[in-house]
Amino acid sequence: MKMTYHSACALLPMAAALALLFGAPARGAELAEAAMPAITVFGDSISADNVGRSYLRSADVERQQADNVAALLDTLPGVDMSGTARPGGQSLNIWGFSKVQDVKVILDGVPKGFEKYRQGSVFIEPELIKQLEVNKGPHTSLYGNGGFGGVITVDTKDARDMLKDGAKLGAFLKYARHSNNAENDATVAVYGRSADGRFDGIAYLSERRSDDLRKPDGAVFRFSAVDAPSGMTKLNVRLSAAQLLTLSVMRGRSTGWGPFAAMGEDVPTPTEAEIGKYGWDEAWRRKAIYREQRDDTYAVKWRYSPADNPLVNLTASVGQSKTTQHDQRSATATSTAFLGSLGNASWATYTDRLADLRNESVLRTGAVGHVLSVGAQWHDNVRDTLMYYPTPTALKDASYNYGYFEPYYMPSGRQNTRGAYLQDALNYGSLTLMAAARYDQVCSEGVPNRARRYNSASPLAGHDYSAVQHSGWSPRLGLFWKASESLALFADLSQSWRAPTIDELYSTEFYVSPKEASSKPGSSRALAVERITAARLGAMLGRRGLFSAGDDAQLRLTAYRNRVRDDIGRRLGVLVYGYEPGGKVALPAGLSNYRNLSGFTTQGVELESFYNTARLFASAALSMQYGSRNGSQRDPWGADEPVSGIAPDKLLATLGWKFPAHGVSAGWQGRFVAAQERVLPIGNAYRLPPSKGYGLHGLFASWQGNGGAWRGVEARLTVDNLLNRDYQPYLSEAVTGVGRNVKLSVSKSF
Repeated sequence: MKMTYHSACALLPMAAALALLFGAPARGAELAEAAMPAITVFGDSISADNVGRSYLRSADVERQQADNVAALLDTLPGVDMSGTARPGGQSLNIWGFSKVQDVKVILDGVPKGFEKYRQGSVFIEPELIKQLEVNKGPHTSLYGNGGFGGVITVDTKDARDMLKDGAKLGAFLKYARHSNNAENDATVAVYGRSADGRFDGIAYLSERRSDDLRKPDGAVFRFSAVDAPSGMTKLNVRLSAAQLLTLSVMRGRSTGWGPFAAMGEDVPTPTEAEIGKYGWDEAWRRKAIYREQRDDTYAVKWRYSPADNPLVNLTASVGQSKTTQHDQRSATATSTAFLGSLGNASWATYTDRLADLRNESVLRTGAVGHVLSVGAQWHDNVRDTLMYYPTPTALKDASYNYGYFEPYYMPSGRQNTRGAYLQDALNYGSLTLMAAARYDQVCSEGVPNRARRYNSASPLAGHDYSAVQHSGWSPRLGLFWKASESLALFADLSQSWRAPTIDELYSTEFYVSPKEASSKPGSSRALAVERITAARLGAMLGRRGLFSAGDDAQLRLTAYRNRVRDDIGRRLGVLVYGYEPGGKVALPAGLSNYRNLSGFTTQGVELESFYNTARLFASAALSMQYGSRNGSQRDPWGADEPVSGIAPDKLLATLGWKFPAHGVSAGWQGRFVAAQERVLPIGNAYRLPPSKGYGLHGLFASWQGNGGAWRGVEARLTVDNLLNRDYQPYLSEAVTGVGRNVKLSVSKSF
């Protein structure tokens, strides 16, 4: 299967025909959550609230039995997993945007930001999740600076989701087994509520343990074993009929050997000489690192929503997310080869603190209804980094601080963001107009490097770690017209920006003297902000009774275009206009490590649908993307090139059956990915190799006990890569995917 962006034009006549079919008068209906198919492509009704959003509900999460959040979200159109199946080796790509700062992840209201060099960015245990929502593109004003690709909000379970009707106390036990890597997962939870309903709480513990994964050919995917306990406690307190206070703590841990770049390549195979000298196990470990990781999230949320006052729906929240990694290489590893990969030991801590206050008012002015939202946020991001580089030279050299210093490509620093927004959704009959504006002020400050070769006082070095400030507005307009109970049209236009990150502002290279200096030693405090102009438009259709009484069908077509200007990238290749090594153009002193580039454009089409009856459910989602860069990342004045982070065309399909009388559902899932041939030229530092197209098939089944001794018992079976297909996802940097995996779980709720 080979699809291109331009072939999307063929979808438009089909969409028009479907619009006529769906647009005939029919009874509108809200879809029961229990009737949702395996992939919930969008919301339960045709409304302005669901434009650009895709959802995974609790049933969808449980059906997939995924090992990580990125694999879950990879089942949605326009959202793709970057990296590999290795633990902690995943990040997210939405509509071609894959930088951590371009895909915002919010867990129970708290931002999760982890930007460590060549590592994954999302470490949330799927077992704790109740629902995920993906709001694609930069079309929301509710969150802070950045997020060009979109915002992912993750809600965790609480006692109300687990308690049986009328029960005051309950417990949950679960065991799961995965065949591919001999994984054993265990979960236990206890939960309850007070007799008057004012208090409810839950304590949840889960642990994953496994051997290494195996590839489709049976080869071991080395250093992919899992040892990851996690837990959560959450307490809800109803202070009054109008007030709810929620406190939650989530903690995750993981330990084990792995490659330095968790997202990328396999560990290099040791030579016969190395195996003979160090033995089999130690020869492999010399190529890897031992990583200890902690990921903690704390959240407090207070909501005040008096039933008799539609002008007040107030939410105040504070929270903290903290992720720490400590990497240690084997004692026998060389001491001279790891300057660019965090040395022989490293420590990195990323901390996000948030305070958020928002209110939503419902009011009318004549014939126009308003949903007026106003909010303010304070977000503090702090990163502490350190590496140990024990070469004989560095240990004796004061300019290396005797081996202990911040990685020059991953500096320490702080970024503080203060923002406020005003949004009004005006409703007149079947027409909704949304107008919003957000203002953000971002103050960034670096931490001077302990090693003076990266922190020289010479003006020729350009090593300036002092504070810099960026600020600006982000306006947005949206239009939603519900032409009938079955058909709605929508359009959105947004402009936004993001400030440079600590890495981009304060990364440096070495400077000891004019003779011992990099060609681009300086920090990059003069960077301009990245800017985006984004548009999307489309149609949503839904009808009940389409082919038979009681069936439900929905379809959504979305086309989008994102134009990014002044995007920030490393200074590579042609360092300044006209420069050639040994030529007449000289490089200025203290040349910055990063620069603003000419920009790029991404665009695409998504078609999402599902069909549901009492016995049958089906879904299909097609996404196609295209991206082109003005100039090159290595030469902004050179020929245009493709955007490297554009995912191949992807078709997702699900077909399933339900047998309510027996508590059984079962079905098939298909994933068909086209080849990606529009790649950067060989030699480009950002190049991902081309990939072939592939198709993956999977099965799922579940059974729920109906009563007696079987009441509360549930068994689930999921088979991934049923045909054991050999494949290499484009965004995994040519690392082979995982072979067939049979996942079985049995749970009991009391």
